[in-house]
Amino acid sequence: MIRKALLAFALLGAPLSLTGCGFTPVYAQKGLPGELANIDVITTDSRTGYFLRQNLVSGFNTLEGQKRYRLSVKLDEKRYDVGAGINDIAVRTEISTRVEYTLTETATRKVLTQGTFVDATTYNANAQSPYAGVAAQKDGQQRAATAIGERIRSELVLFFHDKKAAPAS
Repeated sequence: MIRKALLAFALLGAPLSLTGCGFTPVYAQKGLPGELANIDVITTDSRTGYFLRQNLVSGFNTLEGQKRYRLSVKLDEKRYDVGAGINDIAVRTEISTRVEYTLTETATRKVLTQGTFVDATTYNANAQSPYAGVAAQKDGQQRAATAIGERIRSELVLFFHDKKAAPAS
């Protein structure tokens, strides 16, 4: 009984102990969702770019009208056969996407942050049915766009969090 009471006290007291060390939850800051909603998203003209733009716009909860920021995302996709079946026909394909993004302030055209990373996603390559192969490729591109979008969104959330947390000079 005492162990349960101590465990409950420790669990309830843990959030209070974090406040003393300067920990601030990312989404606790007022205005962060508003900053994300003011981003205009421009991506590479491709299927993956289309999926990525949809993902980012819905994730940012983008507002209509003039945007304060512009996010430009360049995707460079390469496809590789990574698995071979019994008769030496590819059974898996990897989409390796090099991603470069830049966030600029629309009014001043000042680059606020930028980043580069590589995402790798695999999908089944079905050589028996052309339709199944196209559907698998589309699914792979959607999953790649989701992973890329989550990474960019996380990096931008941290950028705006650090910008708000930094003392004004």
